[in-house]
Amino acid sequence: MNDHAMREQAIVATAIDLAEDRGVAGVTTAGLARRLHFTEAALYRYFPGKGAIIAAALRHLAERLFATMLLELMPEAIPQGHALQLQIQRHIQRFALRKGLLLELLLFASGNREEALQIAGGEFLQEYTHRMTAYFKQLQELRLTSTATPPSELARLWVCQLLGGYVRCRLTREPWDPVDQAGFQAFLTQLQSSNSLAAS
Repeated sequence: MNDHAMREQAIVATAIDLAEDRGVAGVTTAGLARRLHFTEAALYRYFPGKGAIIAAALRHLAERLFATMLLELMPEAIPQGHALQLQIQRHIQRFALRKGLLLELLLFASGNREEALQIAGGEFLQEYTHRMTAYFKQLQELRLTSTATPPSELARLWVCQLLGGYVRCRLTREPWDPVDQAGFQAFLTQLQSSNSLAAS
């Protein structure tokens, strides 16, 4: 890896740390430059502006989530005793890492006019929905869920309950634990079948 790529990674990692500490809105190019011992002008050699840095941070956290999905969401492991509920709980808890930062970045992107951020947010939602659709489709093909809801609709409902629960807790200033959310429990109930319960 060359020096340029290493510095880009350092900027993104620092932006993630700052966003976790201060919230995404609290990330500034001045704050990044201070923490990295750069000048603000030096930052612009690597990224055209704050929006591009936040977009890169969103993509970085999204890639990490996608990597864990390959290991955690495995319908074929459920008949061998891995309960469906535990798989989905483990997965949703990934969103609670760093105080829900991935979801905060996604919501920040949705309300921002910067094209780079909107593109990054749209790409994440599209890819994540695609992967969850594939997961729910596999559950249905293996008869591990009795719901007749189409997999694409299940994926949309999943994303809505995930984002909705996070936003509600942010607005009410309640602690956010995705597993404790009523929407998550209702979603699990919809998926449960005699097969998946037997595997528990």
